[in-house]
Amino acid sequence: MMVRNRFISLAVMAAATLWLLGACGNKAKQFVIEGNVTDAEGSMLYMEEVGTGNVISLDSVELDHEGAFSFRHDGTYYPMFYRLRLNAEAIPFAADSSTHLVLKASGRNFFTGYELLESDADNRKIREIARKRYHTDCRIDSLISLYGSDLISADSLTSSIENLAHRFRTEMVRNYIYVEPKSAASYFALFQKKGNVMYFDQEDKNDMRAFAAVATAYDTYYSMAPYTPFLKDIALKSIATTRQREALKRHLSRLDSIAPVAFPEIKLKDAKGKEISLTETAALHRRVLLCFTAYSGEWSPQLVRLMRDMYDRRAQYDLQIFEVSEDSDPYYWRNASRTLPWICVFDETQTYVKSYNLAQMPAFFLIKDGELHALNSPQEALL
Repeated sequence: MMVRNRFISLAVMAAATLWLLGACGNKAKQFVIEGNVTDAEGSMLYMEEVGTGNVISLDSVELDHEGAFSFRHDGTYYPMFYRLRLNAEAIPFAADSSTHLVLKASGRNFFTGYELLESDADNRKIREIARKRYHTDCRIDSLISLYGSDLISADSLTSSIENLAHRFRTEMVRNYIYVEPKSAASYFALFQKKGNVMYFDQEDKNDMRAFAAVATAYDTYYSMAPYTPFLKDIALKSIATTRQREALKRHLSRLDSIAPVAFPEIKLKDAKGKEISLTETAALHRRVLLCFTAYSGEWSPQLVRLMRDMYDRRAQYDLQIFEVSEDSDPYYWRNASRTLPWICVFDETQTYVKSYNLAQMPAFFLIKDGELHALNSPQEALL
């Protein structure tokens, strides 16, 4: 009887052990990021998720004299993107369920001086990319300062900024994106920004290949990641836009002569230095709202709000907005237009004011079915 009871006890203990192991196995694995931040006593250190475009605060700690911190959070099988934020500075990192990072930093140079004491290869690359983007940003800011002091021309400013951005994109593609498209570093490199402006352009033929490479890899390896559908959508739209533009160019090249149009052509550069044609834009869309404006005008903020509302409804009407700035200061135009989603070009010599016989601004025209119609207000473009 005693032997039987012993076996029953062993069986119960074994079952309990298996249950505990199963419970532990079902628990989500957590990633860890820890370390020290000196020279920041009394400041709050935040860990935030930024992988889906929204900033979500996950944890925080008030730093003491030693500055020790340790954050843990449920990980995933795909890389997710986070940052440590101290005041206005942030350290980016990626993590999955196996990540363990150890870093040290100072509150005096939190982003520019942080070191990774223990890290995976992807986060070391993310640190490199973030530093290179920061140095490119600083060079662009220096150029803008020179322009503000009248030491360089507007053309020199535009070409120099485009050259810096081109070098940055080339380095990202060669050293990170095409090397391993499914890596967290590749995704991180693809979405680097200067302020609100992305370095990679979804409508650029060369940049389109980078979006497609990363989107294909993430769809294959991380299809359940919450940002993968967004990445695929960008890549597909980029491919469609590129193909549409190439088809238009082939069509125009086959014409023996350019047929006369019912409106004067406009070819001007946008804030990225890309020359955009009004004729080509009109060929791609059923309706084009041509707007002559000046962002320095008192009426400009109200007009921008109105046009944002119209742009949100563009798909319903196949509408594109082609806005021509007649501001006297190109920096004012560049700064004011950098967050606008439609086409914004700058008429530095005010050539097209004469071509369209404008008496006042703002002025609005609708190009529909190849014909130009003068409008009293931009809303008439949707009638």
